[in-house]
Amino acid sequence: MRIMITNDDGYLSNGIRVLAEEASNFGEVIIVAPATGQSGKSHAITVCEPLKYSRHHDYVLPNVEVWSVHGTPVDCIKLGIHDMLEGRRPDVILSGINHGGNYSSSVHYSGTLAAVREAALLGIPGIGFSYYDYNPDADMAPARDVVSRLLPRLLTFKWPTSTYLNVNMPAGRSKGLRVCPVSLGHWLEKPNRYTDPFGQTYTWLDGEYIDDLPTGADTDYYWLKQGYTTISPCKLDVTDYEVISLLRNVDI
Repeated sequence: MRIMITNDDGYLSNGIRVLAEEASNFGEVIIVAPATGQSGKSHAITVCEPLKYSRHHDYVLPNVEVWSVHGTPVDCIKLGIHDMLEGRRPDVILSGINHGGNYSSSVHYSGTLAAVREAALLGIPGIGFSYYDYNPDADMAPARDVVSRLLPRLLTFKWPTSTYLNVNMPAGRSKGLRVCPVSLGHWLEKPNRYTDPFGQTYTWLDGEYIDDLPTGADTDYYWLKQGYTTISPCKLDVTDYEVISLLRNVDI
């Protein structure tokens, strides 16, 4: 099996190293990941400036081919498949392990999930992994344990190529697995204003997640907060078919 791995935390993150180590038990692994952190870039691509990339022969995993790209996670998927891999089409694309959760509305903002959404657009199975600990130096042992148990099952599981899987792992030891829908919620934005040494005002965007569903709803956010690993299948088709039928009554 040929496995391509990316993330949005950068090719030197602890999470991607752990994922690559576990994935290497199942076949050839090629990392094509951002040179620097790209969190929150969603499905952005670089079109107004050139993309630069490098191969790293001194990476900590000697049997893993590693490339870094000065671009977004989706740039990495596009370049990896159409350039670096030189026709070696991957059997599956993995993204992560992200430092921080990607539940609910974060699936729309996340570069981690955008990478496997791009995989689905290309007809390649994709799985995104996120660990609910935002510390870049977090102990990844609990996440490694979950990934080591999930990968042999998910890599042999067949799902529609228009679907990608979103896996969220709790910080610390997981109580078990829940397959569930993505929650519905929003972020209450809290911009923090500061002044730099030159007197210029700048803003550091912060916020608080607000769950819009009742407490106890069967969702990724609820189960993750209860200490469970969640799997949420997501699909490319974003059409609202009920509204289509309503709009057909509109005429001009």
